[in-house]
Amino acid sequence: MLKRNPFFAVPVLAFFCTFVAWAGPVTTVPWNGYVGAVSFTFDDALKNQIDNLKPILEGLPDVKVTFFVTNMSNGLQGNAAGFAALANAGHEIGNHTLSHGHMTGQSESELNSEIVDFAGTIEKTLESAGANVKVVSFAAPFCETNESVQKIIAKRHFNNRNCGWHGRNMWETEPEMFNIQAKIWTRSGATAAEMLSSMDTAAFIGDFSGANPWDVQVTGGSWLVVLNHGVTDDAGDDYSINPSDIEKIMKRAVENKLWTASFGTVAAYHRAHFVIDAAESVASDDGFTVSWKIPDEHMPEKVPLRVKIDTQGVGEDAVVEQDGVVIAPESDGTFVVDFMVASLKVRKARAGEVGGGDKPDSTSAADSSAVGDSSGTVGIARTPSVPGASFADYAVFDLNGNCLGTSNGFVVPDRLPRGAYIVRASGSGLAPVTKVVRK
Repeated sequence: MLKRNPFFAVPVLAFFCTFVAWAGPVTTVPWNGYVGAVSFTFDDALKNQIDNLKPILEGLPDVKVTFFVTNMSNGLQGNAAGFAALANAGHEIGNHTLSHGHMTGQSESELNSEIVDFAGTIEKTLESAGANVKVVSFAAPFCETNESVQKIIAKRHFNNRNCGWHGRNMWETEPEMFNIQAKIWTRSGATAAEMLSSMDTAAFIGDFSGANPWDVQVTGGSWLVVLNHGVTDDAGDDYSINPSDIEKIMKRAVENKLWTASFGTVAAYHRAHFVIDAAESVASDDGFTVSWKIPDEHMPEKVPLRVKIDTQGVGEDAVVEQDGVVIAPESDGTFVVDFMVASLKVRKARAGEVGGGDKPDSTSAADSSAVGDSSGTVGIARTPSVPGASFADYAVFDLNGNCLGTSNGFVVPDRLPRGAYIVRASGSGLAPVTKVVRK
């Protein structure tokens, strides 16, 4: 099923000898445990994306895409309800500027209007249409940027999707966040067969020994970004893709066990791993703490990372926690932590706690203080701080951190489509519990 890597081992000496510099005890699992990743992006806020792509996405609940919207030809305003529905289904809404102009020739005030102000317009417009959206991703029209433009983009976003003929981004190559490469779909260029082959390359399927020497050498699973526009059968529109072709390509990605997540989700995961993996531990009486700096204030509100944590120096009963919430280990011994909390603590279990350490979680789902789920992504507080207390509020979020409303327990409301969601429970006298729930 999912590709796993062996645990990163930190010498025990590193825990006790703080004067010796060692690599940090946390390592991020590449591509969230999948063999690679792919992000499908769609530009220009076209009505045919809603009419022809939305039904396909409803049949592929594990595929989450990004729509880079503009108000060119009244795109955003004229199709706000449709894009709000897509946002509520867990898809990302990004910024493609107000009028889709050539930005490198614009003044600073024009750029602020086109980029910064329009990001707020997107959020307000979709809020009026019923979706709570935080815009964090950007795509430059015509893939045209320079240093001045990127400075304006950075005022409101943490990334920029650019163009590149292969569109592959490798795990161990730190990304240029305002110049992330994407493969462009055109009927006269990237054929459907070629795009299907790209899904294989991203999953590291095939023999790459004869690859062109000038190409980015394929050494493992990678993150493929695909730049699309319209979704129609109109053969006269060179930039549109047939609905049947995009469905085949998305299904191939799922079959190849690629992480089919939005552009902002994968970009944040990729960027975060270079930070958290380099973070060093600070010893305490009962374990150690690992802290790091958030590299960009405009990253998503939540960035779940699947990580391996060396807890051997603490013992088999080691507990991992963030903000006082104990994180239950996954069945393979990894942990899903929130990068945006900016620290985690590993300590010995206290009286009444069940430690996890480097072993699968053995807690029964019948224990109401440690409920598991089948999604493989969950963080749990194991013991209430006040005996007999119960949760009162359950907030539902999409995987980009957008609040979608409330729920009655750890369930996804009927009004939301199939997919994965984050449910956060809170109540007086209880540590909050965050859990990913699939519908």
